[in-house]
Amino acid sequence: MKIGIIGGTGYYKWKGEEMQIETSYGNVIVFYFKLHGRDVFFLPRHGKKHKPAHAVNYHANIEAMKNAGVEAIISINTVGSMKREIEPGSIFIPDDFIDFTKRKTTFYDDVAIHIDMSIPFCPVVRKVLVEEAKKKEEIYEGIYVATEGPRLETKAEIKMLSNFADVVGMTLVPEAILAREKEICYASICLVSNYAAGLQKSLDVEEIKRMTEEKKGTIIEIIEECIKNLPEKWDCVCKNAIEKGKL
Repeated sequence: MKIGIIGGTGYYKWKGEEMQIETSYGNVIVFYFKLHGRDVFFLPRHGKKHKPAHAVNYHANIEAMKNAGVEAIISINTVGSMKREIEPGSIFIPDDFIDFTKRKTTFYDDVAIHIDMSIPFCPVVRKVLVEEAKKKEEIYEGIYVATEGPRLETKAEIKMLSNFADVVGMTLVPEAILAREKEICYASICLVSNYAAGLQKSLDVEEIKRMTEEKKGTIIEIIEECIKNLPEKWDCVCKNAIEKGKL
């Protein structure tokens, strides 16, 4: 089985063999290595120049995973907490999301494909991720709201969004949707790096960096155990999404 990891700053432990994968949206750099008998492809989401979340080439990244033969993706995302009980440093595994971005979220411009997102994350990959994370520490589950960025949100925005979701971030969308369109199983593990606007006095990017450095070892261990314990084959909603979405 071929497994993909998509991560941002702080997760470059997974180097391996550098490869360049061609896609319709440009070439993408990935790092290939073997782990627990599985072929693993680590893709730095933001690229070598660290593009901001709103400028990431999500279409190229997901198509690169598909072209590499990846069947399942584990995504690492950083989020702000909109709930007091979900403290910075917590691990959050989303079970749903709300999209407040302005991004293109499809590969299909010329044909009507209506992807079912009733179960937005692969239930099998997500289940193993939850199980492995719980072995390390208490985790939180709930709804992720995606915002456009690159600015952080206002207090008023967070007050509104917190009525409908638990954490806020910028990178889950359109990744999760595009992965479903490519029929790749996808689930996310999030590090809560800070409280969102209004729940703490001010927001400091250095705080995000510090929290990532503090917790990345735990995140890496969880993902590596997930890779070890994923079944070799499974059936799920992800694998025939296109056929079910055609008019």
